[in-house]
Amino acid sequence: MSEINNKSQIKIMPPEEAERMFARLGELTLDTSDIRRKFLNCQYGENPMQAVDIYLPNEGTGPFPIVFYIHGGGWQHGRKNDVQVVPFMPGVHRGYAVVSIGYRLVPEVRYPDNMFDIKAALRWIAENADSYMLDASKTALCGSSAGAHLAMMAAFTQGQVAFGDISGAPFCNILCLVEQFGPTDFAKIHAHYDESGYARIHVPGTPSSIDAMLGARAESIPNLLRFYNPIDCVHPHVPPILLQHGRHDPMIPYQQAIELCNKVNALSGVEKAELDISEEFLHADPGYAAPESVNRIFDFIDKHLK
Repeated sequence: MSEINNKSQIKIMPPEEAERMFARLGELTLDTSDIRRKFLNCQYGENPMQAVDIYLPNEGTGPFPIVFYIHGGGWQHGRKNDVQVVPFMPGVHRGYAVVSIGYRLVPEVRYPDNMFDIKAALRWIAENADSYMLDASKTALCGSSAGAHLAMMAAFTQGQVAFGDISGAPFCNILCLVEQFGPTDFAKIHAHYDESGYARIHVPGTPSSIDAMLGARAESIPNLLRFYNPIDCVHPHVPPILLQHGRHDPMIPYQQAIELCNKVNALSGVEKAELDISEEFLHADPGYAAPESVNRIFDFIDKHLK
């Protein structure tokens, strides 16, 4: 049950409930023992966190289209080899290479350096694709929570030097994007919870993981947020995107996905964005690894990469 904050009359999820929610990730296990061809901890930078894990189908010579995955963890936690990647690992058995990207975490770096790491990893893969039987011309960029934010920003700013790309350098052609419960508009998070009346974890006015990632209180830099917000970087040529979110997610409100979907489709003039709103899943829910959700993910990726 959520608690009512006496000062603002907002619903706050009690800490013990939040702990139980995140603990449910422990229901998942990352078992790659049946994948015979894998290359772990391939460094794309000097920092140990700047590395990727590459998983290939057991059969075939490729080149294999790539499903990239970026983990969540509030920009401060998580690893490329933790269970968050589980919903995307079935790609190996569907003819895809799965590449899980590690990146530097807050407080060692702040945005945009973590997003620049994603761009550097994509560049390294493009430069070394032939060595690993990869097809850099057919890639999907996927992420969860904070990783979804980085994935959206990397995909929406393809080719933009100001956002970490290098003119003339090899690149991965991002043909589609899967984002799971990621923030799309930092300025509206509390307004969305106020609108729905659903419980949230973060108490307004207190420091958050978003503030830590930005290096400033989000409300103090409203004009700069457009450079951090995926929704402000949408343009008519963004890749097709699948947005998966839970209606009662207490970390990131579901309206964030709806508003981004609407903007992408309005600007592109076609149904380029697709919504998958769950009435049951919370944040980082193990249900996203259930067969129905996995099939939804790969039906979308197949449509754009095969």
